[in-house]
Amino acid sequence: MYVAVLGTTMAVTVMGLSAIMLARVERSSVVGTADSAAARFHAQSAIEMGEHRIRQDSNWRQTYTSGVWEANRAIGTGTYTLEGIDTVDGNLSNSPSDPVVLRGTGFQGQSRYKLQVTMVAKSSALTCLQVAMHAGTDLSFSSATVQSNLVTISANHNATATSSFIYPKVQVANSWSGTYYQSGTPTGMSPRTMPDATAFDYYILNGTPIVYAGLPKSGGKTTIEKVVFSPTHNPYGLANPKGIYVIDCLLGDLRIYNTRIVGTLVILHPGVFSVQQAVNWEPAIANYPSLLVSGNAELASSASALSENSLSVDFNEDGDKLDTYPSLIKGLIYASGNLTTKTFVTIDGVLVIGGTLTAQNSLTLTYESTFLDNPPPGFGGAPQMVVSPGTWKQLVD
Repeated sequence: MYVAVLGTTMAVTVMGLSAIMLARVERSSVVGTADSAAARFHAQSAIEMGEHRIRQDSNWRQTYTSGVWEANRAIGTGTYTLEGIDTVDGNLSNSPSDPVVLRGTGFQGQSRYKLQVTMVAKSSALTCLQVAMHAGTDLSFSSATVQSNLVTISANHNATATSSFIYPKVQVANSWSGTYYQSGTPTGMSPRTMPDATAFDYYILNGTPIVYAGLPKSGGKTTIEKVVFSPTHNPYGLANPKGIYVIDCLLGDLRIYNTRIVGTLVILHPGVFSVQQAVNWEPAIANYPSLLVSGNAELASSASALSENSLSVDFNEDGDKLDTYPSLIKGLIYASGNLTTKTFVTIDGVLVIGGTLTAQNSLTLTYESTFLDNPPPGFGGAPQMVVSPGTWKQLVD
């Protein structure tokens, strides 16, 4: 009987001790789970603090270096460490467009949680890129037919039309005259933002210069004709991998005709600059400009196609002279001065004029939103840092 009682007592004792042990294990598990959740919260808070610092400090790239921004910062009953890392070259201050990885490590009790996200620079486009054609001052149509795919054109001042047929919608900041607007009378708008004097800087810095004095002459005029420009081909020197070529005309005249261009031409200080006859033109980089002119320009293209056979030029370097290309300019065109269009001009992209646009004869416009969605250098505001979609992730050491 004594043995039976002793055995029962021992069984009860074991059951009691097991219950106590189980309670301790459960409590430890609950505490561990809570600590893990808190550590994750602290890590996320660290990244949110990094985003806040970037938004609040316009000089954050100079304020912080690539590495630890805050170490063991108290938060609640835990801590966090925040890092901002330039993954391109380890230097935050040397480029406003470099991405930054924000990495937060949260600590709570025995738990640690590490989280990171990538932020990228995104510029807000100048509003002149919202329409197919925009003039910083006036739009002037004289005996012109302006065709479009239901696009909008605009001017920061006035629009005038004489003996013309204007099919795009027209917007003006000031006044308009004429009765030739086929999509209704022009409507008012707020002035659109325009490029400033720095719009050329990136392309000059990254472009390959072509010496104006070394260009050939035709009929006594400096002329670029029957050649190909591309990232792999420069008829007057070294090729540029981005297809950017810079010509300082030193106030001399320059004309381009019967040419194929896959790239960005930058024309500085021209006397009279004109694009004539058959020209097939597009940028080498999709959202880059095709043509930048620091001064006045004239577009006087031909309706005829660019023909390898008739001009005896291999425009795509495929070993034959059997191809033809439509005469058009694709991409973004910007002239800081005035621009005149004559004959048959076709533009598939965006045309921006710093001064007055004067259109004569036939002008056909097709709008491309590429430049609004992803503005090229010189055509956006100060870049803002935004979270790159799909880059949130937990790190495990």
